[in-house]
Amino acid sequence: MRVRVNGPFRVFDDDGKDVTPLGKKERGLLALLLLSPGQRRTRLWLQDKLWSDRDAEQASGSLRQALSNVRKALGPVAERLHADRSTVWIAPEIRVDDSDDGELLDDIDVRDPEFSDWLRDQRMGRTMRGPTHGPTVLLNPQRRPIVVLRQTDHAASPRSSFLTRAMGQRIVGDLLLIGEMDVIQTEAQDQVLADSPPAAVVELESYGDDAEGYLLLRVVAMPGRRIVWSGRLTLAMTISQIWQSAEATRLVNQLVRKVSDLLAGLAPLSPSAAFHRAVRRIYEFDHDGLLRADDTLAKAQDGEFRGLALAWRSFIRLTSALEFRDTGPGTIAESLAFADEALQALADHPVVLSLASQVRLKLEGDLDAAHYLALRAAEISDQNPYALEALSQSLILHGDFEKANDYAMQARQSAQGLANSFNWDMQACLSALSLNQLDVAFNAALECHRKMTFYRPALRYLVALSYLASNREAAVYYTARLRRIEPDFTPALLL
Repeated sequence: MRVRVNGPFRVFDDDGKDVTPLGKKERGLLALLLLSPGQRRTRLWLQDKLWSDRDAEQASGSLRQALSNVRKALGPVAERLHADRSTVWIAPEIRVDDSDDGELLDDIDVRDPEFSDWLRDQRMGRTMRGPTHGPTVLLNPQRRPIVVLRQTDHAASPRSSFLTRAMGQRIVGDLLLIGEMDVIQTEAQDQVLADSPPAAVVELESYGDDAEGYLLLRVVAMPGRRIVWSGRLTLAMTISQIWQSAEATRLVNQLVRKVSDLLAGLAPLSPSAAFHRAVRRIYEFDHDGLLRADDTLAKAQDGEFRGLALAWRSFIRLTSALEFRDTGPGTIAESLAFADEALQALADHPVVLSLASQVRLKLEGDLDAAHYLALRAAEISDQNPYALEALSQSLILHGDFEKANDYAMQARQSAQGLANSFNWDMQACLSALSLNQLDVAFNAALECHRKMTFYRPALRYLVALSYLASNREAAVYYTARLRRIEPDFTPALLL
């Protein structure tokens, strides 16, 4: 299959037949995908470029219809166009040929100001860079950090190839949830062309036979090719282990965290790095740190991070209310308003849905709304720890303690390797308490305390659980530790 983008936009199948969609919006949709990094975009991004004058529901319906029309036009090669609830992508990627003379996409006339702005940026970037040739042409006019995932399959087994692709898909999905970066997934032999060099390369190599697979992973800082992280994984050749294995989860989380840290070290500080530094400050549970994080997120909400920034600003106010007793009407009203705005801006992001669920549950007491949002988050990403945590909390208040505990355990496993994994140890403590498993709850709170020694909720529960176990010595010890960071604390406050 071949695509010509200079001059008249044309798509040809393997037999050379022209299968270019006839409709303007359909051709625009296909062009947007083909010229995007990794030939992948979110539904919201595509809707904004093609139907910016319509409300969210209308734009979503128009996108569904356009995708259907594009598939009909592509005929036998339509299987390369994929979509889920949040993302649309092409796989395997289609070769883009820009060897012909002529202006980029000169016969596509989509009358939407957002599409026009995008096309103007593409043409300007093409003019500044000059023509390029190769199996993949990627334009990056916004100069966002680029991360390349390079897969190498050293095993001859089809099972090994499948294992490698499944692991690569999981890594890409988790990287994309971070936010403002372009992720390019390639095979080892592919040439990747871009406006700027990648900030990092993730190398995934597989070895093995039909019985067992071996994966080697590396995060390489560019341009000096300095290895900043490496890991290995041994798995039986089953897809379920890629998605459910605790070892695989820990490894992917560590990899994603290392990539995030690497981007955060770029100079000047990118919006993505500033955003994730702000989120980390939220989990330090320092009042001044919360204020600084809120300032950073306030600036981020005017850009591509709008939905996520609003969701985290809402969560900051929830944290302030729970941890620092800032329960004034202004704090609660702002938290609820930010949560609503976040859902309007990014309704299909599992973290946005999860944070909004917690806000509705704890500040508004709306169990039904909280449960619906948590369910939506888990449907979109059933391994996302934020989604599983929100669902566990909702189920506890609905009285379904066994299922709540199951989700808390899954969340705890999915969070292994994350910088704030202690948060899910605390949820495991709460779910165990709902089942009256006091020893399990104590051990979960203790694990949380070991990871984050000044995290107040863990210390409070260690005090309470020590008294319940008639261990006065431990209760006094944890009370003293808690008073170092919360001087006015007394055990009577727990009543």
